[in-house]
Amino acid sequence: MSAKNDRESETVENDAQPADSSITQALAAVQKAMEELAAVLGADSTATISALKQAGQAASENLAGLTDDARDLGRAGLDEISESVRRNPLAWLAAAVGLGLVIGLWRNRGSRS
Repeated sequence: MSAKNDRESETVENDAQPADSSITQALAAVQKAMEELAAVLGADSTATISALKQAGQAASENLAGLTDDARDLGRAGLDEISESVRRNPLAWLAAAVGLGLVIGLWRNRGSRS
């Protein structure tokens, strides 16, 4: 079971890498926009850049914290569902069959119209 959990963790981490890259690109674009704004503001641009960079870093740290929290919450939810399925597989199987039946009936009803 440990190897399976390791593989799931690697999958989650690999899925997070493109999102991290997008976040990094977005932050770089924001930083560039802040520098352009500071240049437009003129003489006190150094102070403006500094303040904007601090705000950007704070936002980045908050975003990173939220990403970690969301990842942890998702993992906890998956672990809880996995444990529930292990404890009571027949109930989950019945629920899956029932859901499939409902979706099948709903799709057939929709195609008759």
